[in-house]
Amino acid sequence: MNFPTTRDRTCDQCSFRKVKCDRKYPCEKCQSLSFACSYDKPRRKKGPTGRRIGQIRSETTTQSLRQLTPVTPTEESPSPKDTVELAYFTSDPRTPLSLICPQPPPDPVFNVSSFSVSSYLPVAPYLSASAQPISTGLSLLQPSASSVAWPALATDEKIKSLINAYFSRIEKFLPVISKPAFLARLHAQEHTRNIHFGALVLTMCAFTLLQPIMKQDSSESNDNRVYKERMQTAQSMMAAAVSMRDSDAAFAENPSLDSVLMSFFLFSCFFNCQMHHAAWFRLQEAVTLAEIMGLQGKREGWKEVLTDEEREQRTRVYWVLAVTERAYALQRHHSLIRTSPSPSKPASVLAPNLFFSLSATGLDTMVELYKVVDADLIDCWNGRCATVDGTCTKLSAECAASMHKLVAEAYDHDAINAGGTLDETQRADLAISQQWLHNRLWQLCLSHGVLIVDPTTSADQRELSLTYACDIARKTIHICRLTLSMESMEVHGIGIMEKLYDIASSVVGLISCFPWIERQRNRELLPSDREILNQYIALLATFRGGQHPYLVPLMTEITGLPPVA
Repeated sequence: MNFPTTRDRTCDQCSFRKVKCDRKYPCEKCQSLSFACSYDKPRRKKGPTGRRIGQIRSETTTQSLRQLTPVTPTEESPSPKDTVELAYFTSDPRTPLSLICPQPPPDPVFNVSSFSVSSYLPVAPYLSASAQPISTGLSLLQPSASSVAWPALATDEKIKSLINAYFSRIEKFLPVISKPAFLARLHAQEHTRNIHFGALVLTMCAFTLLQPIMKQDSSESNDNRVYKERMQTAQSMMAAAVSMRDSDAAFAENPSLDSVLMSFFLFSCFFNCQMHHAAWFRLQEAVTLAEIMGLQGKREGWKEVLTDEEREQRTRVYWVLAVTERAYALQRHHSLIRTSPSPSKPASVLAPNLFFSLSATGLDTMVELYKVVDADLIDCWNGRCATVDGTCTKLSAECAASMHKLVAEAYDHDAINAGGTLDETQRADLAISQQWLHNRLWQLCLSHGVLIVDPTTSADQRELSLTYACDIARKTIHICRLTLSMESMEVHGIGIMEKLYDIASSVVGLISCFPWIERQRNRELLPSDREILNQYIALLATFRGGQHPYLVPLMTEITGLPPVA
């Protein structure tokens, strides 16, 4: 049969690698890499795709932060149960893996009777010495004594419950707040005098509301009233916090750690609500304020005027911001605009046996994992490589293998799990982040043409093989199913589900473009790669009862795979 020499679309292999194709048969890119060029993958029908369905669902949450009355899902939206029944497994995917988080016990130090929000006035009582104008000629910089008030939904009991929930669960993987110092400030009612601390309290509570911490926060509950109440409370807290801090127009001139953390928690809230432009803006705001403060240790004399606890907290805040900025740049194809180097751990800054001792090892390991993510890697990831004759000068096979080795050596899940040195929540974040970074490096190597297609690749070059994405997916689901509870994953929010979706989606794309891979591996491995994908569907369906933007797109992608030969 005579095929036309030029086609009207990109070949399957170039489409999967997301590179430009000359549309010939075979195309030049496939010939240079010894790929079997094909145009067999069926075109998608026009109309809403599974991914768009997920986006439409996410708009429900987005609109709830834009309007006083949150938008609830319509009756026409398919329920998680109806959707999951179309999947490819026999066990009930909604069987909880310790899904419901227990109500955190009351904090023995935090007595809610010692403070009250019932007497909150407009923003005038929040004025602090640092917020006063430096001269009468700068009156526009004064905090406005307008109608900014403490939100009515943020009651005494609500604040107490949410602060307890934060320190009970979230602090374990986000060690940026000193619990004793924070509660002491709250008891002293500093939030009634300091607009920046008051704004921080509100954003912490809003962030906790948007995480599946307590039983009533579980999306398995069919009580829409509870969902609407949580979203409305979080929205009012975020709006009030922004108004409070912005009433000090010059807060960035001499920022405090409260302002840095307030911006970071705002980022976390917007990320959970799938408002990614607003999230990136707030994350960059937090990083900028941290740089002005000199949290990275570049400002002279700051170590000498601080206590050991204050120095350690500032260092850890900087680490969390550095890691988060790099991870989010990979997730959303942003650029690293900061000139600071990869996060480091200056030993002279740390003080042993302080309030972060439990969390220190987990955060230190996360820093080690993300050291490979620098500005050069992000530029390659975003397709802005420094090239010579069309070839990237930064990423080679040797460089890629070295980065894989660094990521692998940074964390040993089996050893840590056996030793019990880390909390399960910390292990969940580290293990899944490590495998996700391996997956991102594999994707980068695929787009740069440095992977080895030969199926007989030796073990010492396994990370550079075309089928390594399947090995990553297999190991990740093994870790999730056998060593981690759903509770330990849910506390991290939907970000951890996005990483699992990325890992599984890479396998779908690989099988779709290279069918011979599935045929070969089916003869060698049990369970098969397609059965592994079904386990990902079960896992994503259990997380929050399937009410998140990643379950339906993954099911749609798997449905589009050709039948097993």
